[in-house]
Amino acid sequence: MQQRFLAPLFLTLSSSSLSSVLGFQLRPPQTTYSSPSRVFLSASTSSTTDTLTDTEVQTLFNLLADSTILYDPSRGTCCRNRCSGCTYLDPAGNFLFDEYTTNNTSEVDSRGWLAPYVNVDFGERIQTSKWSTLLFPPVSSDDSDDDKAAKKKKEVERKEFTTLLEQQLSSSSSVSPLAIQALWNILSPSVGYPRLTSTEIIRAIKGMEGAKSEMGGAVTYDTFAKNLLAAGDQIQQLGGLSDGDDESNVVDYDAMEKEELLDVCVERGMKTNFPKMKRIIIEELRFFDANGRQGKRHPVKNTLS
Repeated sequence: MQQRFLAPLFLTLSSSSLSSVLGFQLRPPQTTYSSPSRVFLSASTSSTTDTLTDTEVQTLFNLLADSTILYDPSRGTCCRNRCSGCTYLDPAGNFLFDEYTTNNTSEVDSRGWLAPYVNVDFGERIQTSKWSTLLFPPVSSDDSDDDKAAKKKKEVERKEFTTLLEQQLSSSSSVSPLAIQALWNILSPSVGYPRLTSTEIIRAIKGMEGAKSEMGGAVTYDTFAKNLLAAGDQIQQLGGLSDGDDESNVVDYDAMEKEELLDVCVERGMKTNFPKMKRIIIEELRFFDANGRQGKRHPVKNTLS
């Protein structure tokens, strides 16, 4: 009976008056977090589109893909010390590796691959992936120490990501903000990262649906296109892109302490039965932001879906 009479009061009383009637202090509304899947447009980026085009997909793939992939048959287990009797050495004592090129592969792989590594070193043969060269160029430094000057960047910010891509695009091959945001999303272990490291991008490439396990997790054009188009559709379903370049509405979880992150999880009603590692907690929160629900973690790929 009491609830029946309280309902009209909620519609007419102020929060302070309502608190005095109820006998306890009302809790202020929780902070809302906008979906980090929204992109912040730069002045030089073309206008938003409803769907991604085949040209955009091909353009982005060409920027990042290699025509040659080297694969370590030891899957990283070889210590590279040229141990006597090592099965990963040829008779001349050189490290064995598999080489895939667009010249001698099937039509499916003729456009190249996203490499599942930053670089591979087989002694007499070293190769650096195209995507890592583009996204993680050497850091310019006034320091006379050559080692410091040559040190690679460890992470790329979201806005810088757009800039680096645009610098490689000609006026005739521009891509939409939707395409760039979709690319950012599929290169992230989960949607919503404000910055990415090369290690996180490698995890995302290997974890893409359709990645070739027999090539260490390399991604073909068809697999790339499927994942990119799906990411674009997901962005549109969540409300599309947001105009402007104000990032104040995106939560920087990396700057928060682990205890604060867990408090945010509890506020959103999320189960916290996942490992209490900061990286894992942040992935859970970013997936929640992008999808409005808690994700399920794949037992092998360790990705959320």
